[in-house]
Amino acid sequence: MSTEGLPIQELIDTAPDGFVVVDEAGLVVFANSTVESLFGFEPSELLGRPVNTLIPERLHDVHREHRLSYMRDPRVRPMGLGLDLVGRRKDGSEFPVEISLSPLKTADRMFYTAIVRDISERKVMEDERLALEMQLETERERDRIAMDLHDGIMQDIYASTLALELAIDAGDAPEETVEAIERVIDQLQTVVRDIRSYIFDLRPREFNGNLVEAISNLVHEFQQNSQVPAEIEIDAPATPSMSTSVTVYNIAHECLSNIQRHANAELVRITLEVKDGGGQLQVIDDGVGFDLGADQGQSHRGLRNMFARARSVNAELQLDSKPGEGTRLSLRFPLEPSG
Repeated sequence: MSTEGLPIQELIDTAPDGFVVVDEAGLVVFANSTVESLFGFEPSELLGRPVNTLIPERLHDVHREHRLSYMRDPRVRPMGLGLDLVGRRKDGSEFPVEISLSPLKTADRMFYTAIVRDISERKVMEDERLALEMQLETERERDRIAMDLHDGIMQDIYASTLALELAIDAGDAPEETVEAIERVIDQLQTVVRDIRSYIFDLRPREFNGNLVEAISNLVHEFQQNSQVPAEIEIDAPATPSMSTSVTVYNIAHECLSNIQRHANAELVRITLEVKDGGGQLQVIDDGVGFDLGADQGQSHRGLRNMFARARSVNAELQLDSKPGEGTRLSLRFPLEPSG
């Protein structure tokens, strides 16, 4: 089929995606009309300007490295595979994008094209799906706790009751009675620890908007319920958005809950740093650790919840752990979720 006579320029200008061409210096040499609706720039405004005009300033250095790396090995591929890419509009607002790259070689020069798609609606749907998944995981977790209470703690209490009855029957043997009562005390202490753990998991929490205060109260409650010493260090001259703050708080709670139930730790360290460029939460314990590659059963859902929450605000969550060497959680988050 011949393409002769097709209005190529009109086809490019009316394409649903932005179409940007840059030269080897990273300067824009062409932009279609869709770029205006995406970024707010008229195509003529961009000509001769650096392509990083369309990228948040905080990402300029990273983008430059990626651009130079691509130019060393140019081929058709997605940009930033596995990363959350962000575009910057003329008014400074940001939005999530998907970008495909390809080289364009002429007789004497090399150019690079970028097809840009706004994925804001897709992100909204993904966030809604993640919210539903987390709600479902929460319901499953509550069902698990209810079963544990019925099948575990209730049986332990019943066993302790029987042991006390046996101790009473052994009233004419004082030494046996004392040993039986000591065993019951040990059993009941275990029950108390388990109940405290469940209370920490289930107690309703209302976030008051102050991340520093909320994290401090959470750590205090963790110490009271787990009896595990916790050191906390906070440096927060800046304030994240409400949605980011709630997410950071929920991840901190999930992490401390996992430590209380699984880590057998003797010390926990929590640091929170929030500055103009973003924030970081770290939670480090000296517990039993675990194999990141192994199936963690019930706790695996808790890990998935934390990663899902992090993605919802474009935060980066990293876990480091080995059996016998404790666990480190590191959460880097922007002050404002993009999109």
